[in-house]
Amino acid sequence: MHQPSKEYKIIKSYIDTGKMTFGGYLFFFLRIPKNILEGLIRYIPGPMGIIIRRFYYKLILKKVGINVVIDEGVYFQGNDIELDDWACIDKFCVLRSFSNLRIGKRVHLGVGVVIHAGINSQITIDDNTGIADRCSIYSLTNSYSPNKRMGGPVCKSSEVFTRSGPIYIEKECFLGIGCLVLPNVKIGFASIMSSQSIVRKNIDA
Repeated sequence: MHQPSKEYKIIKSYIDTGKMTFGGYLFFFLRIPKNILEGLIRYIPGPMGIIIRRFYYKLILKKVGINVVIDEGVYFQGNDIELDDWACIDKFCVLRSFSNLRIGKRVHLGVGVVIHAGINSQITIDDNTGIADRCSIYSLTNSYSPNKRMGGPVCKSSEVFTRSGPIYIEKECFLGIGCLVLPNVKIGFASIMSSQSIVRKNIDA
């Protein structure tokens, strides 16, 4: 079972109790230099920016393979993220991992793709898969339940109900523009999802 990061624990405690500890303030204060550096690196244009980001994120993320392309404005949250060889992450993608997120070899994420790997619900996108612009992939979401709120992460933990499950997108798949993939789904080998599809259940190879 994956343990939440210290940052996540501090923020959830603050939301649930309404109080920030001195240790919490100190933790975020000490991260300011890193946040400023990463903010600058994120928007360096052109090939030089791609090269600098590749070397920087090799130090930060779990894995960055050879010839990985990380374009301008890509935002990472969490360290347990793997980008395998020749992966291409286009402009303004958001990759958040509270468990494990793996992007396989020669996977392409189009402009503005959002991937959220929730706690204990990892996401794997296997080799040679294409994810078109503005797709969203969530392995954890709030879900309706009696006497619970749908207000998202700023609600207290006791007030919301979440639904989670791993997502595995097998090799050679393609997701068209604007697809939404929800928790606990396996998309089989070489599957093609048309634009604006909502994937709520397993798809056969």
